[in-house]
Amino acid sequence: MSSDKNQQNKIMVLSENRELSRDLGSQASAIDSESLKPSQIPSVQAKDFFQQGLDKFNRGDDRAALERFNQVLRLNPDCADAYSFRARIRSKKGDHVGAIQDYSEVLRVNPQDVEAYSSRGFVRAESGDRWGAMQDYNQALQLASSHIKTYLNRSLLRVELEDYQGAIEDCNAVLTINPNLPKAYLNRGLAHFELEDYQNAMTDYNQALQINSNLAEGYFDRGLNYVALNQYQDAIADFNQAITINPNYTQAYLNRGYTRMQLGDNWGSIEDFDQALKIDPVSAKTFFSQMAHIFHPEQETFEDENQQLIQGLIIQGNLRYESGDYQAALDAYNQALNLDANNAEIYNRRSTVRSAMRDYKGALEDLEKAKTLSLNHELSSQTTPGFTVQPTAKEYHQRGVAKLQQGDFQEAIEDFNQVLQMKGDDATTLTCRGFAYQRLGDNQRAIEDLQAAATLFFEQGDVKSSEEVLETLKKIQ
Repeated sequence: MSSDKNQQNKIMVLSENRELSRDLGSQASAIDSESLKPSQIPSVQAKDFFQQGLDKFNRGDDRAALERFNQVLRLNPDCADAYSFRARIRSKKGDHVGAIQDYSEVLRVNPQDVEAYSSRGFVRAESGDRWGAMQDYNQALQLASSHIKTYLNRSLLRVELEDYQGAIEDCNAVLTINPNLPKAYLNRGLAHFELEDYQNAMTDYNQALQINSNLAEGYFDRGLNYVALNQYQDAIADFNQAITINPNYTQAYLNRGYTRMQLGDNWGSIEDFDQALKIDPVSAKTFFSQMAHIFHPEQETFEDENQQLIQGLIIQGNLRYESGDYQAALDAYNQALNLDANNAEIYNRRSTVRSAMRDYKGALEDLEKAKTLSLNHELSSQTTPGFTVQPTAKEYHQRGVAKLQQGDFQEAIEDFNQVLQMKGDDATTLTCRGFAYQRLGDNQRAIEDLQAAATLFFEQGDVKSSEEVLETLKKIQ
């Protein structure tokens, strides 16, 4: 674990478990109806329903508020403020589609509404539509170049897209407007952290905590930075502070547990991991899966929730065995085998525990089971060599491009279809197929392919190609 490569892997996993919290600004604060536009609520009855909805919203009674805003919109389907509040409630409930539809209605009524673009971008980012979110953020900033909330949310989106310099620029823009905003320092610190510029990250985190010493997120971020610098005691101190401020901070428990493990404090690690599992089992399982990948580089990172749990149980069993708690280790391995009865690694590990507990018969049985499973796996993996004439995806693509250049557009499309059957996320092939459809006069299919390609390029971090495809789209449309 002392090599540069392993250190980089550790930092990667820790940073992936940092919670990228976006800020909806003042959306959760109480709203005064006097600040709203009376012209949007023309009838007395609609005004009454709106005021009732506003009162319910401010008191946190979202269900009743939603009913009142629905009544307002039945009386006045052009009430932008009712759509806006309904969107906030829907977003809070996880109804991203409904929230996006409501913000779109706000923009239908008022195409210059900066808050609607910014908030719709936030919801799109939450739902995984990062390309759509970026378009909304950009539009909001075109309308209002000093919109702090949009800069902050776009900076986090850019971090997710690995556009770290862009994220830093967004944070710098915020700090030019308000140099005392802790969130801007935290977001910029995160971008520096991902660039492995730990000194500037530390400066940003210190500045944020100097402005507000009660920021759990600030201590957590700085703790990760200390881990990257191998300053484990300082990291634990910061994670402690984060947990003191927020006793349900799952990621702080997980990363404190990881850090304690680096110092050989296995019991402390177990306590932290157990606490994280109680608070948020899903996040804890994901973390354990990523940790398994670090400690056992030959293993893959599992996305399946069942496999994540198995890896987490193996890690817990290992820790408890090393701490001398053999019964707890045995229980963990038994749970793992209940989930996967054909896992040779678990039988091997349980054999070690049984031997330590002087259950030599059980230990031998586990070793024999592990040996049988390993042998069966080797036999099943042996295949008879054969020959194939099936072209590769690359060959299909090259052949399709050649046909496209020769003007054989239909044949080119067939080759591109073969590529996309093998690699559905090949943005370059989608672009080429779009060109072929366009040359055949099928603009609808061309537009669909080019829109999909632009989105994929953007998702894959190739912003320049995405913009070039969008420019081509404008010409077709």
